[in-house]
Amino acid sequence: MHNKKIIFLDQYGSLGGGQQVLLELVLAAQSLPCDITVLIPRGSCADRLASMGVQVEHIHECQLTSGEKTFSDILQLIGSGLRVFFQKRKLLRNADVIYVNGNRLMPVALFCMFFFAKRAVFHIHLNHGNLEKSVFSYIIKLRNTVAIIAPSAFIRTQLCQFSSKFNTPKLRLVENGLDSRFSQIPFCDRFLEKPIRHIGIVGRISPEKGQDVLPHLALQFPELTFHVLGDSAFSDRQYEERLKAAAPDNIVFHGWVENLPAKVDEIGLQICLAPSRCPESSPGRSFEAAPLVPLQMLALGCMVAVRSLGSLEYLARELSLPTFEEDQDIPACLQTILQMPAHQLSQKCQQGYTTVMAQYSHDAFQQRLRSLLADVCGVQTTTR
Repeated sequence: MHNKKIIFLDQYGSLGGGQQVLLELVLAAQSLPCDITVLIPRGSCADRLASMGVQVEHIHECQLTSGEKTFSDILQLIGSGLRVFFQKRKLLRNADVIYVNGNRLMPVALFCMFFFAKRAVFHIHLNHGNLEKSVFSYIIKLRNTVAIIAPSAFIRTQLCQFSSKFNTPKLRLVENGLDSRFSQIPFCDRFLEKPIRHIGIVGRISPEKGQDVLPHLALQFPELTFHVLGDSAFSDRQYEERLKAAAPDNIVFHGWVENLPAKVDEIGLQICLAPSRCPESSPGRSFEAAPLVPLQMLALGCMVAVRSLGSLEYLARELSLPTFEEDQDIPACLQTILQMPAHQLSQKCQQGYTTVMAQYSHDAFQQRLRSLLADVCGVQTTTR
């Protein structure tokens, strides 16, 4: 029996949350009788894929307006898809499955479905607006759509509430999990006999991620050091520059961090804040679909506090995390954590660690991805 040919499409060459999932998808596919190709722009993620021995085909990056899309964006999206489709048509024609991991490349898959009768999978990484949900509600009814992947129960609920068309087995829940950096990590107690000194926000620097709450916090808690782990890739660099200009001396910017476990240990991070908010262009709708950072930080033994919003609220209920509603609520939330006895903090963090390692471990995540890919490709889940 010949190997099945699967082509992954991703819109960004740099590493972000969606691209970390892509790396895990490719790793899972490598354990199956599959020939793998990835169409992706140049960048650190493309380099990582090449180092894994995967065939990487570079494509251009489709640049669109951040937030709500304009009519010009839609035209550019279609034009960009046509360009990739014609440039890589021989490769695409020979694929058994097209796997869309970046929805800006959705037109490429649709062209393949219509002109080559190819089967396709669409993996969602954002809580999309009504326009995108309408497009997905059309796509899920197409004969050659194998599956639309929801990365969290929150996103599955959002889609099913939007349209009854999503009440189909084609909408599959495949929850995100930890990547290989977090395998075999023992619990690290960050509070017993250690005064709380280090607070951080991990992830892409952007208004939606909420790092701008830190300057005010840093002034209110001058005895603490606040850390920003991330950069403004995929976002507005001017926002990062304004944030740095407003930052007092007890805020430290570390830039993009490749080895997060090592960096967290190096700086002694103890509390991680996740103040993600709704973007100005879409009030009432958080983009967060299945946040990885809270899971990662719990796996590293940190206390995690999140905004009670969207998928973060779901996660907070599941893992009993401290929450806050508005920016002005964060100081009180942080003060409550600071006043907790060290043994209580340690116990809560160990409980979070145990739950995350049981439900969201790298092995469990890989098992979910292998099962998905074996199903959509029609192969057995046996290691080559």
